[in-house]
Amino acid sequence: MSDDLVSEAVKVSEAVKITVRPNGPFRVEGPISLVDVNGVEWDLTGKPAISLCRCGLSSKRPFCDGTHGKEGWKCDASPIPVEPVALG
Repeated sequence: MSDDLVSEAVKVSEAVKITVRPNGPFRVEGPISLVDVNGVEWDLTGKPAISLCRCGLSSKRPFCDGTHGKEGWKCDASPIPVEPVALG
């Protein structure tokens, strides 16, 4: 296998997946770097996945602490369907 193909296979296997949880956080899986506005990086060693607050109520932002559930926060988690555009 060529070096280019090996490199591409590594990129695909390390793809980051972000799941929008219904009425909950963003679940981020895969190798990521999380930094604040000043470039300071959080230590995510040993964490194959993290949940990021989406409701703004967490006391551990940017991480989710489950407050959304206690407060009854609601938000749709699916993309808004796009209506087909007529061509011609």
